Amino acid sequence: PGDGESTVSYNGKPIKYFPVAYRHPEYWQKIMEETKGTGNMLCSVEMFEESERRHPLQEDEKIRVENIHGHVLMVGAKDDTLWNAYKDVQRMDERLKSIPHACTYDALTYEYGTHFVFPESMIKMVLPFGSKFILGKLFKSAKEHPEECRKTRMDIDRKVQQVLKNW
Repeated sequence: PGDGESTVSYNGKPIKYFPVAYRHPEYWQKIMEETKGTGNMLCSVEMFEESERRHPLQEDEKIRVENIHGHVLMVGAKDDTLWNAYKDVQRMDERLKSIPHACTYDALTYEYGTHFVFPESMIKMVLPFGSKFILGKLFKSAKEHPEECRKTRMDIDRKVQQVLKNW
């Protein structure tokens, strides 16, 4: 999309979006600057934080999670280097606590888990061999806190299985 254009539409109409602070090619330059020397595959948390400093999140840019009719499972980890999913899960949790909604939900936040906060069984399916090594190569936190990240994925696995069982 060009400047001021949405990347997503519904019924032919653009959906309101949260603008990122930088455009191409500066967007990727900022990501590469932030990533350099971190030991992570990619880092862009600061770019998104800068975007929010420049343009505080507006009501019409928020995900209307309250309109979902079903069970919502929101997951985020503090050590996510791509964006602050931890903060976003907290925001959606606060939103659901403050307004009427038809959904049931779980807001799961963890200290460790990286950007790949997936159920452990899913990681094992996708990476049947060497998942610990590969995740450690992608994310510094997975290398420094492998057991904590594994425990997060195991907990997510249990909770997803429970949600599916209840469903």
